[in-house]
Amino acid sequence: MAYKTIIIEDEKHAQENLIRLLGQYPEFELAGLADSTDTAEELVTQTHPDLAICDVMLKDGTSFEWLSRRAKIDFALIFSTSYEEYAVRAFRMAAVDYLVKPVDPMAFAEALERFKTKKGSGVEHIQQLLNNLSKNSERPKVALPSFTGYTFVNVADIIRCESDNTYSTFFLKDKRQIIVSRTLKDCEEMLRGYRFYRIHNSHLINLDYLAEYIKGEGGQVKLIDGAVLDVSRRRKEGFLGALR
Repeated sequence: MAYKTIIIEDEKHAQENLIRLLGQYPEFELAGLADSTDTAEELVTQTHPDLAICDVMLKDGTSFEWLSRRAKIDFALIFSTSYEEYAVRAFRMAAVDYLVKPVDPMAFAEALERFKTKKGSGVEHIQQLLNNLSKNSERPKVALPSFTGYTFVNVADIIRCESDNTYSTFFLKDKRQIIVSRTLKDCEEMLRGYRFYRIHNSHLINLDYLAEYIKGEGGQVKLIDGAVLDVSRRRKEGFLGALR
């Protein structure tokens, strides 16, 4: 089966690298190139691609702005970025496929494989990404991987996350517990900027659900779900600063 693929990239050397990488996979047919949001829209209209490999920053705006103007997104997307922090965090929250420049051949191959096996980011994930990035978004969501797919959860409904080696458990306001195959560090990075604080190697809490701080060497916190958690000694000062 052939997959009609377009590349949307305004940096010449990055565009050439993507063309070279894509050329190693004959089932992916290069249907065209674009370097701006305007030419991207023209190309999509003309070619009706199965997949678009799309840079975040284009010469006349961002690909996010272009996609949010479309009435419908009926093709898969793999984004590329020069590690703009806000973009990477947004991708992680919505579980959207992305590649960091310069694009690693192995990461590129894995992204194409996820697309082929339908395990890459689908339309629902892209739509959630755009909703999270919208200035009018009051309830951003995070995509939590499960055994059957993904569960989209409001960030504001997460009380805390607890680490168990390479797994983390999300404790939600409705008393659900969701176990994901992510380290607590990954969860912390994903939720940065949303009033979460790492009080301990094993605990990341939502400060909006803090009920009480109990003084001690490091101290303890009590959350509204009744959980009582230790604050590590080395994180105490930063935690108290975050409260102030």
